[in-house]
Amino acid sequence: MIIAADVRNGGVSVGLVSAEGQWQAIVRLSAVDRSADEWAFLIRALFAERGMGLQDLSQAVLSSVVPAWTGIFVDVLEGFLSRGASCLVVGPGIKTGLRIRTDNPAEVGSDLVCNAVAASALVPVPCIIIDFSTTLSFTALDRQGDLVGVALAPGLEAAASDLRLRAAQIPQVKLEAPERALGKNTAESIRSGIMLGWAGLTDRLIEEISREIASPGTQPSLVGTGWYDQAPVRTRQSLTRWESNLAMQGLYRIAMKNRG
Repeated sequence: MIIAADVRNGGVSVGLVSAEGQWQAIVRLSAVDRSADEWAFLIRALFAERGMGLQDLSQAVLSSVVPAWTGIFVDVLEGFLSRGASCLVVGPGIKTGLRIRTDNPAEVGSDLVCNAVAASALVPVPCIIIDFSTTLSFTALDRQGDLVGVALAPGLEAAASDLRLRAAQIPQVKLEAPERALGKNTAESIRSGIMLGWAGLTDRLIEEISREIASPGTQPSLVGTGWYDQAPVRTRQSLTRWESNLAMQGLYRIAMKNRG
């Protein structure tokens, strides 16, 4: 059994997957500063609730875009392995099977790399991967399956949080699809501005990126991901596929490529 962890500013996903690619469970934890012992206790407890122990793990793989937590999670995951076994950390020098054709490939976040590795195995290329996380990211794979660029924007929750921070009378509201463009109260107005605004942002970036990576008259595959059951905004062009745990699938594939 392999244990995989995807560490981001917005939260942490930890999953157990067999060598054959069957996911046993994936648990999610909020992004709170904790010690290695606290993280280990919580992870053990969450899997225990599902009737699963962490014995006999053969491998651990980690993607982390939170530098302050990377070392902590290496310690946590290695603590679940047999003595002397090390955790594989996605980064420069790790085999991914993905060519990154950017100015500085080391700058591309490991979460985006994991997304791209999984997407390239799930849908035809060229492909745009839209990740609705703390950051709204668009990762492009060209017709050869190479990662050729990324577009970044604030995520939905980040936008709502910044709005509340900068405007004293703005309340916290649940972000869901509005019934109309013009809100009749403050909550409706916030939902309209953010949800429809971000839908427009998403549509525009899909349109512009498609021109750069796809042949005229063709559309790239669109893969959506994020901590939602489905895409949180309605785009004009339908997604080819929605995968809530896309990065986790990429982690599994990277773990298999780097088995000794």
